[in-house]
Amino acid sequence: MSKKKFSLSSRYKRFFLSERTAMIAAVMSVLIIPVVYLFGIRSGGISLTGKYDLMIRLTLVITLIYSMRRHKLFLMQAAVVGLIFCMLCSQSQYALGDLLQRDSEIYITMGLQGFVFLAGEMMILFIQSFVCAGHFILYAAKQRKAIRIHINQIAVPFLLILVIIQLIIAPILSFGLDYVLYIWTLHLDELFIFVLVDCAELVLILDQREYVGE
Repeated sequence: MSKKKFSLSSRYKRFFLSERTAMIAAVMSVLIIPVVYLFGIRSGGISLTGKYDLMIRLTLVITLIYSMRRHKLFLMQAAVVGLIFCMLCSQSQYALGDLLQRDSEIYITMGLQGFVFLAGEMMILFIQSFVCAGHFILYAAKQRKAIRIHINQIAVPFLLILVIIQLIIAPILSFGLDYVLYIWTLHLDELFIFVLVDCAELVLILDQREYVGE
């Protein structure tokens, strides 16, 4: 008998194809959102726009997992688009608004870790923009199905690495504890949402292949 070769890519694909993966990601996101709101209020780091973003995010996550379980493809597509734009707008407001517009002396006082934290937030914004481009711009490409799903799946490990770096650096900075916890929970929620979105996109791509007879 020939032994089956270990394939990291196939295991990675099965991870995103698993209904359990999507359900865990959705449940974790839904549970984390109220915690984000709590620490955002306590730290004063969340604005009225941020509160509205969390409400929309919660609604879209519930909508996406419902549409995946019921296999409502048009509703699934709408929820995926909404979540991608929701996270992109939130991160751009945080990175380009809250952090970038602060006085540079604040980051000088924090030292190297302050600039690394700022660079990390910019990289997270870049990855989210990259995923957004993968969903829309590359959608019209001839190899759109393979390219889009590979880009989005590859983005998740990079996002995970950046989130871990930010979680390590944040407590070292001169931010208050509640603000640090607000940052932690906000990024963890984004990570779970990206996993959920990738699961949904894989379902959509496989359905497209069946539709065109591939």
